[in-house]
Amino acid sequence: MPRRIFWYYYAIAEKYKKEPTQIVLFVGKGNPPPSDYKTPKLTLKYKVLDMKKIDPDVFIKSKKPGEVILGILAGKFKDKPKIIKKVKKRIVEILKNEEKIIKYIDSISFLAGLFDIEIKVKPIPIQVDIRKTFLYKWGKEEGLKEGKQRGIVKGKQEGLRDGLKKAILIDAEAKFGSQKAKQIKNLLDKVNDINRLEKIKKEVIKAETLDDFVKVLINHK
Repeated sequence: MPRRIFWYYYAIAEKYKKEPTQIVLFVGKGNPPPSDYKTPKLTLKYKVLDMKKIDPDVFIKSKKPGEVILGILAGKFKDKPKIIKKVKKRIVEILKNEEKIIKYIDSISFLAGLFDIEIKVKPIPIQVDIRKTFLYKWGKEEGLKEGKQRGIVKGKQEGLRDGLKKAILIDAEAKFGSQKAKQIKNLLDKVNDINRLEKIKKEVIKAETLDDFVKVLINHK
């Protein structure tokens, strides 16, 4: 990290002819990296903030959505689910617009993924269609792409089946979190009927909770 900070300093100074103020936001476990880069001939100093020691409300109380979502990086690991819930609520209070909320739901999901935290899209004051989010669109594209690739090798039916399972898992992970997706994978391994998989694919969007979706997955005919 110190060496990378030096590279960034040089690149910014070279392009903009100004000295940057550099800040490292440390979100990992253990001790943060050093706050300087030293060689026998020079020393570059920058700020290092251990986000675990910063109150998330410092960011969450902001009126700027980009600052609010940084609250996810602050605070203790054990408090992350509660922090993320507050961030989602605050984003809705500030924006009150579905299109803009969808944009930040993607960012929240990405940052929460750093801590393997479950994200649920629908239980917020404004209804957000997960099909409009980046994670859903990406999941659909990836699933279909993989299905086609496997179809070439394994045959059309088997490739389509594998692609549907992949797409369902990506959608489930985007909506319920990576840990829950593992549970769903174990259940999906037992389903091989393509028509049933296509119906299950639609149900992952409708399900309000993981339990609702698991019931559909087990009982769907």
